[in-house]
Amino acid sequence: MISVSNLLLHFGERPMFDNVSFFIGNGDRIGLVGRNGAGKSTLLKILAGQQPFDKGSIGKPKELSMGYLPQQMDHDLYLTPWQVAEKAFAEAKELDRSIERITAELEKATTDEEAMELATLLAHAHERLNTLGVADHDMKVERMLKGIGFMGQDMHRPMQELSGGWRMRAELARILLMQPDLLLLDEPTNHLDLPAIQWLEDLLQGYPAALVLISHDKTFLDRLTNRTLEVTGGRLIDRKVPWSQYVELRKVEREQQNAAAKEQQRYVKETEALINKFRAKASKAAFAQSLITKLDKLERIEVEDEDLRKMLVKFPPAPPSGKLVCEVLGVSKSYGPKRIFRDAELTIAKGEHLALVGANGTGKSTLVRMIMGEEPFEGEIRLGHNVIIGYYAQDMPERMAPQRTVIETAEDAASEENRPRVRAMLGAFMFSGEDVDKKVKVLSGGERARLALCCMLLKPLNFLILDEPTHHLDIQSKDVLKEALKNYDGTFLLVSHDRDFLTGLTHRLLELDDHRIRDQHMDILELIEKRKELQGADIGKSSARIKEEKPAKIVKETVDHKDREKELRKAKKAVERLEGRLAELEKEEKELQAKVMGGGLPAAEVQAGYERLGELAQRIAAVMEEWETAAAQVEELDHAG
Repeated sequence: MISVSNLLLHFGERPMFDNVSFFIGNGDRIGLVGRNGAGKSTLLKILAGQQPFDKGSIGKPKELSMGYLPQQMDHDLYLTPWQVAEKAFAEAKELDRSIERITAELEKATTDEEAMELATLLAHAHERLNTLGVADHDMKVERMLKGIGFMGQDMHRPMQELSGGWRMRAELARILLMQPDLLLLDEPTNHLDLPAIQWLEDLLQGYPAALVLISHDKTFLDRLTNRTLEVTGGRLIDRKVPWSQYVELRKVEREQQNAAAKEQQRYVKETEALINKFRAKASKAAFAQSLITKLDKLERIEVEDEDLRKMLVKFPPAPPSGKLVCEVLGVSKSYGPKRIFRDAELTIAKGEHLALVGANGTGKSTLVRMIMGEEPFEGEIRLGHNVIIGYYAQDMPERMAPQRTVIETAEDAASEENRPRVRAMLGAFMFSGEDVDKKVKVLSGGERARLALCCMLLKPLNFLILDEPTHHLDIQSKDVLKEALKNYDGTFLLVSHDRDFLTGLTHRLLELDDHRIRDQHMDILELIEKRKELQGADIGKSSARIKEEKPAKIVKETVDHKDREKELRKAKKAVERLEGRLAELEKEEKELQAKVMGGGLPAAEVQAGYERLGELAQRIAAVMEEWETAAAQVEELDHAG
């Protein structure tokens, strides 16, 4: 599919890639991993044809189609998410035109060679068109947008009214609808909530395309990849296993390499001793020379340097605070007609480790901004005695002044007593030597995130509010941050959709749902399973999952117009009947969920409620399949007429 040979790229004096070669095949699903700044995103840009390189070659078939999602991109802000997603079918329209043109040229072909070449092009065009699908574009767009989290009128709002995260979702929907031969995805889960992450995970598991994926979500990598490429020190390490197996495999390989190197060193030492013993004796000189020749020809085992650099994060002791750190009392919040909170209540005690979870749009970041005084609201939010907040906003890496250097940014953030510690603290966050004089604008996303976290630790704090702090952090840095938070003796409130990061980290989960804050005294994985049971499928079930269209009934050309009209009326009635039935079932499901989750029911009724919810989920899925078949039949009959 794609062959990369002897790729060479320098940034200044440093080789980003030093004669790198690898091949991507049709069945490959590659996890591209490595430290922040190692060159993962750069390599993806090179594969997408958007980054020049110094030397080497990249070979790929002319007809290969690629879908590339970068971490940052320019958006057409006047389009709606629907219009962005619809652009996926531009290729299908272009293929239709190509097929017409090639067919016309084939009719005029004058030689067998020319006819064969045109016939091959025509076959490729038809094959690609069949892959894309030529019907039900609106239905596919709606399903994809719903699956990725867009609801109702949000699909038709201009992109300029949406946050950066939702704009990226619209672009992701477009790329997935394109059904390219190769997907290049750079941190696709960065702006997704848990339901959308699981929906995307399920979709990509059966997606008919090769995949190169950059992600710092270990679970996501393990479930979607069968091969790992690590970018490190200008070279690539390539193993045909997913991430977790790769980590263990590399550990074993390094142990074996070390053992072999030690054994070789022992042999060399013993051989050199023999050479020194016999070289002075005339009778043994030839023997000594043969040993010297052997050593000269010996291929020395070089132990690969393991990148052992990591953040050294240890939160300083938290200054004393009152027993109550924060109280949210009868808080309500709306954006126009959209209600976010209604009489929400929350109490945070000293030393608690809490996480805010819930789907996007339920108000997690809004609540954080309200506590920080950045967002108006109705009700009251009180901070306790001597509470000193350290705030990491989602866009904190982007808030830093791009023209300031790393050290200037840290010095600006430091308290007076911590100014002498600035360089040492930057070193702990992997900024050393000339790195501290780099301007913020040239740092990678992960480097900016590390700098923002470093700035937080240059002040005395006892209440950390962290909104998606793991965005852009590499896997090793996330693990270090998690361990530091586990050992923190102050209070923290964390917003995250990262399953691995949240697992085993918090004492309480605060789930935002139905304009309220629900206390969930359980781990994140338990909550996900609970939601799966309630939904009767996975946590993203409410967003219809895209799948292969079932073929509609083939309408034979021999059916006359009258019979076709009769069949069409019958199919339309079936669609209406099934839509009515779906509405009834979904209404019952919603009412029953509210009843079961509202509390106060006897255990027997709760159990019966859960059983009925499972039955409803299965029935809704069955009716949805019937509706899809009927709707496809209507479409087919309409076209046939």
